[in-house]
Amino acid sequence: MNNEKIQKLIVKFFTKYKNPTDGRVHKLSEKIGIDKHKFETAIYNLLSSFLYNGRYNESIRNGNKVELRDIEVQTGIDIEMEHTNDKKIAKRIVLDHLAEFPDYYTRLIKMESEAEKGPTMEQIVRDIFKGD
Repeated sequence: MNNEKIQKLIVKFFTKYKNPTDGRVHKLSEKIGIDKHKFETAIYNLLSSFLYNGRYNESIRNGNKVELRDIEVQTGIDIEMEHTNDKKIAKRIVLDHLAEFPDYYTRLIKMESEAEKGPTMEQIVRDIFKGD
């Protein structure tokens, strides 16, 4: 089984089992015919790749200083917790977003607020007849 297939299997496994025991991991490795230690290494490689790579770490490695505002980080963690129950993973996602756009969550909140309002009927009609 090649690395790509193993990685897909790991993602599928952890999607189904949020906090699997070692026994469950070993059982899966036996089922697919991979040494349990090699399988655990593949899991660690995938996790460390997720934690090490990304815009934030890339910026730091390239010598760029990423300015982080506490309010933006905390707001981001609160928002990302909608997608995970792990604060460390949420923060990791937040750091990547903020490395790209330092006000990412301020922009997101503004965009969502404007989207909830929706366009007025006047704006819709004006847009329809813009070319006439």
